[in-house]
Amino acid sequence: MKLVFFLFLFLFANFASAEFSMRRCTLLPITDSVGGAIGYKVYDEVEKSLKKSNWCSYVSSSGMMSIFSRYRENLPQHLKTKGVLETVSSKLGVGSLILVNLKHEISGVDVSMSVYADNGEDIYFSENLLVRNDDIDSLSEAISVWLDVYSKMIPYDARVNGVLGDQITLDVGKGYPIEVGQSFTAKRSIQKKKHPLLKKIVDWETRNLGVGKIVNISDNQALGVLQSSDDKIQTGDWVRLGVKPSLEKAKVEEKEEEAGSLGVISAALFGSSSSVNTSAAPGNIRVGGSLLGFMYHLEGWITRHYFLALELERSLGMMKQKSGNPDKDNLSITTSTIKITGGYKFLPIGFFYGPQIDIYTGWARMGNYLEVSQADGFGSTTISGLLLGLSAKIPINREFKFFANTEFLPLPTIKDEDGVYGSIDRVNAMEVEIGLRYNYSKRITFDGSLEILSRKATFDGINQEISFMDNRIKTGVSFNF
Repeated sequence: MKLVFFLFLFLFANFASAEFSMRRCTLLPITDSVGGAIGYKVYDEVEKSLKKSNWCSYVSSSGMMSIFSRYRENLPQHLKTKGVLETVSSKLGVGSLILVNLKHEISGVDVSMSVYADNGEDIYFSENLLVRNDDIDSLSEAISVWLDVYSKMIPYDARVNGVLGDQITLDVGKGYPIEVGQSFTAKRSIQKKKHPLLKKIVDWETRNLGVGKIVNISDNQALGVLQSSDDKIQTGDWVRLGVKPSLEKAKVEEKEEEAGSLGVISAALFGSSSSVNTSAAPGNIRVGGSLLGFMYHLEGWITRHYFLALELERSLGMMKQKSGNPDKDNLSITTSTIKITGGYKFLPIGFFYGPQIDIYTGWARMGNYLEVSQADGFGSTTISGLLLGLSAKIPINREFKFFANTEFLPLPTIKDEDGVYGSIDRVNAMEVEIGLRYNYSKRITFDGSLEILSRKATFDGINQEISFMDNRIKTGVSFNF
């Protein structure tokens, strides 16, 4: 009787859909740089894993091997062609086309994987990793791990493939974790959000249509009943499942939140213990005090490995006599910094939110605006020039990440704003920072760090030297967008 009802609902449904389900997938021929010697074996292992998985209704591409064989000599390029991918998707009825390439390098095998949409153009997921050997199990394991990550990024658990009144049928993979009595939310995709410079999909904009419960399950399908709806459900709409009834007592459903994919913006407040030393006509003079300031940092990810960044900073405070005999016992000071940089992200294990090392360069201007005291050798200076930097970010566990930065200006110039110092002899400027980030959520981190800044200049005039030293404690928040 249940089977008859499912067939009845199936026959009355409208199956016209703009695109195939991402939970119907196929593995395209795995290409390599050694004539297929390794690609065939890796293909067999990954295909076995996909056939056993419950996130994907796997459709084999073996029936199209005769077509692929015609392009054997240039197969990797043809498999990335929009028309070829569209044809494969249409013939097999799949929405996730898994493309893998193995390239042999001196130090190992460069493994790259992309998951294409059925339009042959949009990219749902892409990763690459250098595996230190050509062991079949190691290569297959890397691909299987990525597929598991991708399965968790699919923005729905099932799609509507039939509607009859308040009853809907859902396509679900064989063995997919779904229970009778489980709640669901029906959604409709409004638009895809792409990375501005890549074809990669980073987010989906959706609209909620209604809620309901699962009342029956069969092989590869489920039957749901709508309890309330704001709009008419159509074939192709998405369904996101709620907490399983068996787990409702153990945990509360949490709203899913995707990590940012375009960049990060940070804001911080800092307090510093600062000092200024001069070597002037009256002798060595040192003043010091506490400064308060704020910092903004904006970083945009051009591609997976390249980024641009802008940093703005400003602080102010009062300096008091610490040693020597200054003409003025108290001096006001304001500092400002602007940095425009760009660089490369090195990902040691291939994952974007794993350990990473940033190598970057750019331009920086650092201003130290002291209240003028000609006799003491105090005045305003601006140091600027090419900046070189190195940054490391290392996850400690799921909650905390350690980071460290070092920056210096190899050939800086200094501008004597008040004409206190005379001709320049030598300039040095560098910064070191170490800190910890707490992952409050997938988008938000709370940051704390200790930063040391050192700037020094020597001159040929009467006032021979001035140096700045800041020891800062910085706290702030970062938001991935």
